[in-house]
Amino acid sequence: MTPPPEQSYLSTCPVCQNQIDVTSLEPFTKLKCPFCGQMVRVRRKFDHFMIVRQIGEGGMSRVFEAEDETLGRRVALKILNRQYSRDAARVEQFRQEALITANVNHPNVIKLYSVGYDQGYFYIAMELVNGGSLEQRIRREGTINEEEGLRIGREVAEGLRAAQQLGLIHRDVKPANILFTETGTSKVVDFGLALFVERGPDSSSEIWATPYYVAPEKIIDNREDYRSDIFSLGATLFHALTGRPPHKAESNNIQELRMIKCKRVALEDSGLRFAPRTIHVINRMVAFRPQERCANYDETVEELRLAEGLVGQNYKVRFSNRKLRWLIGAAAALVVTFAVGWLMRSTGDRAAVAITETVDASRNDLAGEGVTLQAGRETVAERFLEARAIMLEKKRFAESRQQFQRLIESGQARQPTLNWARFNAALCSIVIGKKEDAVGHLKKMAEDTGEGSSLVSADLAAFFKSLGSRMGTNLGLGTPQADLNYNTAQEPVLGYLLQGLAEWHFGDAALGAAELEYFSQHLVDVKTGVGASSLEWVQSYASIYALYEKDLITAKGVQNLAAPHDLKGCQSALATVKKARDSLRTGGTLKQALAKREDELKRELVRLRLDVQREKMASDRVLRERELAQLSELLAVIPTLVQGYDYSRVVELLKDVRFESPEVQSALEGRRYLYEQGQAFLVQLFADISTQGYQGKLQRVAGSTVEGKVTAADLTQITVSLERGALTLPLDSLAPETLLEAAQFFAAQTTDSTDYYLRQERIAVFARVTGLHNLSATVAAQLMEENRGFRSRWMKVVQ
Repeated sequence: MTPPPEQSYLSTCPVCQNQIDVTSLEPFTKLKCPFCGQMVRVRRKFDHFMIVRQIGEGGMSRVFEAEDETLGRRVALKILNRQYSRDAARVEQFRQEALITANVNHPNVIKLYSVGYDQGYFYIAMELVNGGSLEQRIRREGTINEEEGLRIGREVAEGLRAAQQLGLIHRDVKPANILFTETGTSKVVDFGLALFVERGPDSSSEIWATPYYVAPEKIIDNREDYRSDIFSLGATLFHALTGRPPHKAESNNIQELRMIKCKRVALEDSGLRFAPRTIHVINRMVAFRPQERCANYDETVEELRLAEGLVGQNYKVRFSNRKLRWLIGAAAALVVTFAVGWLMRSTGDRAAVAITETVDASRNDLAGEGVTLQAGRETVAERFLEARAIMLEKKRFAESRQQFQRLIESGQARQPTLNWARFNAALCSIVIGKKEDAVGHLKKMAEDTGEGSSLVSADLAAFFKSLGSRMGTNLGLGTPQADLNYNTAQEPVLGYLLQGLAEWHFGDAALGAAELEYFSQHLVDVKTGVGASSLEWVQSYASIYALYEKDLITAKGVQNLAAPHDLKGCQSALATVKKARDSLRTGGTLKQALAKREDELKRELVRLRLDVQREKMASDRVLRERELAQLSELLAVIPTLVQGYDYSRVVELLKDVRFESPEVQSALEGRRYLYEQGQAFLVQLFADISTQGYQGKLQRVAGSTVEGKVTAADLTQITVSLERGALTLPLDSLAPETLLEAAQFFAAQTTDSTDYYLRQERIAVFARVTGLHNLSATVAAQLMEENRGFRSRWMKVVQ
């Protein structure tokens, strides 16, 4: 939103009615009228909001309590400071806060009502809460009770979780931005620094955050995500629980802050005593590295909830003397056993040095030499087959890789067993994500193909050379499948498996999927080909493909996913991608690609939701304005329906009216409540007079008084007993103060507390209906302190 050009603004003095030029003055400034000398407040009204008092001030704005004169309710009016209201970029940032906050609907996030621009200032109207801020509580109380602090942290985390689910981070979590309702519920406010997670780090050079609570990664690397908010919340709770922030960072100098933020903090170093679980969760939240903090808000909320439940519980371990002696004896026996085992192991190791080697050619499925180790050791062939079984049958790739690695390093394996060990070691390394290890094995394969060995055919040597040369450089990622050209009827078909796995885990997942499918399709050829009986072992590698088969089907399902164009389509696409990503068992680049696509869709979903929100806000605004006009017309008619103190026609009319806009409907209900309770006030008063009578001085509207005893009354007249006889007066000839005095007389005689509060409520309402606002406010203020039910009903009237 671009602010309009600067213009002059005049304010009318409420005393002398002269115009005062207030162009250079800030909202709610107090000055002496140059005409009459009266001290007056200027710039009190912004659109239909009337400022009552200032309740807060920040670096970019001030916050006022104001009355929405259209809907008759109190709001918090946040007004952007003059220098920022003239800055289009800041105005846009302020407007973005409105859109962000309006999109987060959660009981622990302040609710936004409307935004606007008036008198050269941009403003936001939002929910007003009167319980103060956590910053004020810390300043007033010093420290917050441990259980109370954890509850506050949990509620704030739940609010931040709701924002993060929309792809938002707060970026300035601190005690001043945590407010409380009158009942103590925590609410997060000021999303003015909020940033969409998907759009990446802030590109500006400014650190728009509070030094006490800002996360280290923001200061050091200018990067942040929702875990940065978790740190800030942890730092806030640290401050609340100990009375001081975790980092005493008074400076805004980046270099100084970087040095300060590199110091790790721990709750137990504060010198105060806390429950072990409290220490655990706070220390996790303020961990220096983001990956050491709680993984997400679900975990944060649960950690805080658990710590909250364990406050005050003690855990002690007690051992009897008998148990202690038993433990000491067991420990001693364990030490002796270990020492004996170590000596026996050492003896065995020394004896193994003298073992000699002989050749065993019984394992022909490897087409290579076996080395038999005497004294009961396994042959190279047995070790190879054991490692391969661990890989193909048990799918323990890390363990298999270690065994192949030891076999390669032993120097006992001959070709082609050596290169097949390298092949399998590389395969295991790819599956467990060790790219460089795989590249190293394949480079060695290219350098040592076994060419010239009687047991390595020219075709096999060529395959080792081709595979090792291609994949020994960055695993040959990006090589088109057509360029591989491996023999699918012999061992080289395994080249498609290895290349496919490499692409799947480190390169192009779609290309990897195609190569793995190609390998699977040609296993049939290997199984049924002429003279292939010696290659049946190749078929066993189908178990590797089987691990990826379901994921390959998933990849096909999302490969051609259409770009969504509306909110429903985006939600459907996001659900499909998320389901696909969650179903993946083998990881790889597809999982990363789906995670990236999920982030893109979340960003698009937020954008579409904001568009829908803008459209809804626009339509709601049109509806609200139309219904406000209708309400104004209705309220203008009401005085004509009141006959004296008879409100029955007004009540009947208001019962039949309904509005779609919640704010307007609430305002209507407030008016209906007033007239219904005003009517009930009179019914109660007439009943009391009928049963008890009322002796007193009766003030007439015209000014004269009558003193006597009222013996009967209804909506049309009252009967007063005088010494000289009975006098009948119209009810509407009596001043409302007289009726209220009579009602107070009867209320004072009431001993039932429920009846007393009900009578006082009706007195407050009748006083307001008849224009006696000061009396109404006095009675209501006392009631609100003592009766919570009345407070909720009365807020509909005064807010």
